[in-house]
Amino acid sequence: MSDDEELKKKVIEWFQKHSREGHTKFYMKDVVKDLSGEYDKRAIQKALNDCTFDGTLNYWSTGSSTMFCLPENS
Repeated sequence: MSDDEELKKKVIEWFQKHSREGHTKFYMKDVVKDLSGEYDKRAIQKALNDCTFDGTLNYWSTGSSTMFCLPENS
């Protein structure tokens, strides 16, 4: 498994762990903050964007804020 694939897996696991009833959408900075001890900030941001392109995460926008969530929580 490549480093990119491993990081994408970690990002999805992060969302699965932190998503709960009433709190399912997160800012990019939330994920970066928690994973930055292990990975580079830009790599985490790239992984989040890659996950939205392949459909494992969704963007969610209020018009002024953009958040990420698992597809089942859109």
